[in-house]
Amino acid sequence: MDGLPPSNQATHFWGNTMEIHRVSAYHDVEHALRITDLKQSLYDEGKILMDKVLVTLHGDEHRQRRSIESQLFRKNFFRVYENEVFPGLLSETLDQFLTESSLDLKELGYRIMVHLSLSFAGIDRIDGTVEEADAQHRLLIQLGQAATIGQFKGDREPIFQEIREAIDEFRERFFLPSRARRLALLEQYRAGTLNEEELPRDILTILLMHDAELSMPNELMVREVAFFYLAASHTSVHTLVHATNELFNWCERQGQTPAEVVADAHQLQRFVLESMRLHPSSPEAWRRAEAEITLADGRVVPQGDKVVVDLQTANRDTSVFGEDAAEFNPLRSVQGRISPAGMSFGGGMHVCLGMNLVAGTVLRDGEFPKPDNHQVGTITLIIKELIERGMRPNPNQAPQKIEASERDVWAIYPVLF
Repeated sequence: MDGLPPSNQATHFWGNTMEIHRVSAYHDVEHALRITDLKQSLYDEGKILMDKVLVTLHGDEHRQRRSIESQLFRKNFFRVYENEVFPGLLSETLDQFLTESSLDLKELGYRIMVHLSLSFAGIDRIDGTVEEADAQHRLLIQLGQAATIGQFKGDREPIFQEIREAIDEFRERFFLPSRARRLALLEQYRAGTLNEEELPRDILTILLMHDAELSMPNELMVREVAFFYLAASHTSVHTLVHATNELFNWCERQGQTPAEVVADAHQLQRFVLESMRLHPSSPEAWRRAEAEITLADGRVVPQGDKVVVDLQTANRDTSVFGEDAAEFNPLRSVQGRISPAGMSFGGGMHVCLGMNLVAGTVLRDGEFPKPDNHQVGTITLIIKELIERGMRPNPNQAPQKIEASERDVWAIYPVLF
């Protein structure tokens, strides 16, 4: 994602010359993400962890696994998770880690999301100690290097070795005990002594339930569960910090207090979705043409060429979002079937599975929330809880972004409680 060559620049790839085609207009991006002969290629260099996990699969294999994992979201999963599971997890995490009046929101965000994403992925907290949480946080950072190693220019071998060791520790310390507990519960379920509703609702349980269909090697199941752990954590922390920053800045400009905004969860959800539009967690999607394809603007892409789908630029397309498309405006009105979050959740076969979990029920202009079946999403609920616990910017310490990165990423975001 950093340091990409400009549009249509030839590069050497596996000994051949490959053209790179950039797509950045909103509707062209929407079209490109639906082309079935464009294969995910963003994580090609990180195969040590990302090989054959859901996000890198293509074709029939992808359809089968996505269909099975989507079963996790049956029977109002998102509503149950948001209303019954999530509040307890959030309170437990904040009670454990909200111990100082001065904190880094990014660090706190990881503490929150590690706990929540482990629950979603199907990894148990064995003893619930701070030391264990520290280890799970460390593993998240170490494993996460696999997703970005394609943009690393130095010697990669030390990083690969660190990832290998992290996978081993994750498997032995957390995956295997979590799997053993779920297998025991599944035995009870199949024996008729446990109801399906009593089973854990997570990715690992779903994979084990359908093990005969999937025939997943053990190492692949470890990587698949680790991938969901990573995906849920990193993207959510990115969104949490950006949305909080936009909220604070908006309130300062408008003469409002954050407490006034978060009092209405639906209003706060609009702030979060607008922030997601401006700051997608992955600013670009990379695809490789499995066959010759034609882009929406008529360009022909030969087999083997790479297509860079520029989500961040598409989300600021003035023809779709208005002349102020580059500005934060949670009151923005968008015509047609355009998501207020833009293309930040992707599209086509790789549209984000957890979109409703993170963002809630995404309403278009003119649609209204249904009181008995509307979710505002975990990010909205986290910000609401933090503001209600007294979070405010730290006037003595300015937030900082990572200067060495071309991506829009925060290094630290100091806050006070």
